[in-house]
Amino acid sequence: MVAVANRLPVHMGEEGWELSPGGLVTALRPVMATHPGAWVGWDGGTKGIPPTLPDSGIQLLPVGLSAAQVRGYYHGFSNATIWPLLHNAIEKPRFERAWWRAYQDVNAIFAQRAVTALGVHPSALAWVHDYQLMLVPRMLRDRRDTQPIGFFLHVPWPSPDIFARLPWREQVLMGLLGADVVGFHTDAYRANFLRSCARLLAGSGIEVRGSSVALPDGRLVATATAPISIDAEDFTRHATDPDTTSEIKALTEQFRGRTLLLGVDRLDYTKGIVERVLAVEMLLERNPQLRTGLAFLQIAVPSRDDVREYRQLRATVEQHVGRINGLYTEPGSDVPVHYLYRGLSQQQLAAYYALADALLVTPLIDGMNLVCKEYVIVQQARDGNGVLVLSEFTGAAVELPEAVQCNPFDVEGLSYRIEHALRLTTAARREALAAMAAHVRTYDVHRWVSDQLADLEAHGKPRR
Repeated sequence: MVAVANRLPVHMGEEGWELSPGGLVTALRPVMATHPGAWVGWDGGTKGIPPTLPDSGIQLLPVGLSAAQVRGYYHGFSNATIWPLLHNAIEKPRFERAWWRAYQDVNAIFAQRAVTALGVHPSALAWVHDYQLMLVPRMLRDRRDTQPIGFFLHVPWPSPDIFARLPWREQVLMGLLGADVVGFHTDAYRANFLRSCARLLAGSGIEVRGSSVALPDGRLVATATAPISIDAEDFTRHATDPDTTSEIKALTEQFRGRTLLLGVDRLDYTKGIVERVLAVEMLLERNPQLRTGLAFLQIAVPSRDDVREYRQLRATVEQHVGRINGLYTEPGSDVPVHYLYRGLSQQQLAAYYALADALLVTPLIDGMNLVCKEYVIVQQARDGNGVLVLSEFTGAAVELPEAVQCNPFDVEGLSYRIEHALRLTTAARREALAAMAAHVRTYDVHRWVSDQLADLEAHGKPRR
């Protein structure tokens, strides 16, 4: 396999180059370790990238980008145009032609790097990932006509009405249709993509046939629904590790006597963090006894600090946290809202997951959301009875119907759903937790990879 993704799967740690965290890296590493392959990705401006992935023979092929290319391709088109557009335009996308040109140029660089790798491994599958590289499949197809090519989108695909706002909509669709299989998290995202092709490519000789797209050259591009997941066994190990138990004891002392609500998110306007904080405020306003009996901890992982919208979001969240604590902290008591603006290790996260009485996963829209899957696995591994409050606008809501589902746009309604979750019986919590954990264990990230590769192997050959 030749994997093509925006970033390489390594970072510089305290003891040298380390494997980056994340489901995709965890899933692909064992597959690629048993088959000669390569990973193409941006080096992030870091020099001295190792030639292979640590403890494996997977070749790392870094893509170097200039500061101007990073501004146009990454901060511009990827994160200020395509990201908000694909997330239902909840933040207004910006359409800049210079950014589009940079996106085209950088996609061509990635494609050429992948072609080089495929020349060394001619029988390899090419698997391209995510919204930063949507032109790469067509560029690979133009260079290697019979190459098996897969693409997976890790974020939502909006309705045709929203996607049609993109001035370069046809070029992006044709870029994706260079693949043999285009994968999505949910049936709804896949249906939106097919509808976009039918509407926006009408008159070009392209025809949508069921779940496939027929092209004028005779190729038939398949689409697939494949919800990504986590390494359940890995999180079970973290949950039961003695060091995690020590962390839990310390946290238990800190939050003794309080019901703990937890939020864990990258700081992004799609995650509904402001709405969640305001819902907790309404809960405290309605229930004075909770001001000393409840603690809400929001872990916000830093993200895109150099983007104005993200700096404004951080300021807004922190202002609300300070205001709520000023209003509802009782004399001599701890504050009701705790806020951490930093990333945590998987072991630290496992400790918070284990202790939390409820996890609030309330994005305004999210392609999947793996935090909720991590939570149910850790809770079950620690014999917990935590409850999951889950936005209906996440891909995970389709897979985990046993969660307490909510509409995060209705802030007052969200506060009542949280209150309902806290009043569930222990038996009801355990039953829901068992069902959700069983699903995550059955459909873990390793099954996701094997299903994706099976689809690609089945469709990744000339089809007429």
